[in-house]
Amino acid sequence: MIEVRYPLGSLVKDYLIGLLGLAAIINILTSLEPGSGLFWFFLALGLFFLVMLLHGAQRHVTRVTLGEDGIAIGPIHRRFIAWNDLKGLSLNFYPVRSWLGRNKGGWMALKLKSDRSSIALDSDLPHFQSIVTKAALAARENGVLVDAYTAHNLQSIGVRLDEAEASAGGPPPDLGGEVRPDGEARP
Repeated sequence: MIEVRYPLGSLVKDYLIGLLGLAAIINILTSLEPGSGLFWFFLALGLFFLVMLLHGAQRHVTRVTLGEDGIAIGPIHRRFIAWNDLKGLSLNFYPVRSWLGRNKGGWMALKLKSDRSSIALDSDLPHFQSIVTKAALAARENGVLVDAYTAHNLQSIGVRLDEAEASAGGPPPDLGGEVRPDGEARP
C-alpha cells in the first residue's frame, strides 16, 4: 500500500496567488464606495482568489492511498474505487508554452470513474506514474475502453496497453509532440 500527498512545493503557487490576490483585492475594496459597480466586480474577483486559496488547502490535506484492492482519496470528500469496479479511465496532457512559443512542459491529469464515484489526480502527485500504471492495468482487466488520446498518453509515459489501443480504434493519433516518462513534453 502506498499513501502519498501533494508536496508543498507544488502548492506554493496556489497559495501565493490566493493570498496575494486576496490582499490586493481587500486593499482595493477598502478604497471603493460600497455598492458601486467596481466594488461588486472586485468582490467577485476576491471570491475567485478565495476559491484558489481553498483549493490549494484542500489539495494540501488530501491523501491518496493506492492498494491492491483499489484507490482511495480523502480526508475531505472521501472516495474509494475498487480496481474491479473501475469503469472509466482518461489521462490527459495539458502542455504549457512560454510567451515565445517554446514548449515549457506541462502536466497530466488522471480521471478514474466507477458507478458510484470518480477520482481526479494530477501529475504533481508523487508516484503518479505508478498510480497510472496500476489504474491502466485494472482498466485493461475490466475491459474498459480508452480513447485514442488516453492510449497515446499512457504509451508516452511507458504504459503499453495494446488491447486498449486496439479498442480505441487503432493507433493513437499524432498529437504534435511526445511526452517523455519524466513528464516533459517535446515537439
